[in-house]
Amino acid sequence: MAEVEQFMKDMGAKIHAKIEKKRRLYFNVSNDDIQEIAEYLFNKIGCRLSTATAMEMYHGIEILYHFSHDKTGQYFCPRLVIKDKKNPKVNSITSIIEGAIWIEREMFDLWGIDFIGHPRMEELLTIHHPGTVKNPLRFKEAA
Repeated sequence: MAEVEQFMKDMGAKIHAKIEKKRRLYFNVSNDDIQEIAEYLFNKIGCRLSTATAMEMYHGIEILYHFSHDKTGQYFCPRLVIKDKKNPKVNSITSIIEGAIWIEREMFDLWGIDFIGHPRMEELLTIHHPGTVKNPLRFKEAA
């Protein structure tokens, strides 16, 4: 696919641990490069941010963005791994993609990930919960 080839030519130095599947390109990217990758995917080749997901793993917290190139059905999926599980922070992509505001707030609320540069980092889903709920999807160690 021409978009993938051009993307790899232009951004390949910033891509790590690439996995290609039918119409899917998964790759690791550093926190320092996520904004440039998002800018390229969104503005240069016209992808839209479909969603983003987070998961706590043994080696850190992973964020997987899902960018759809609707003309071809190709997905570009950059993955960030946050090693510091006690104080997870990453750069926000909201200055590039305004539509990321809600999904980043959701990940902040449910996972405790602080998105640096986010215009409104506050609870979203648990804000009206009757009890005290803090990062309900995070693993809680026994006290």
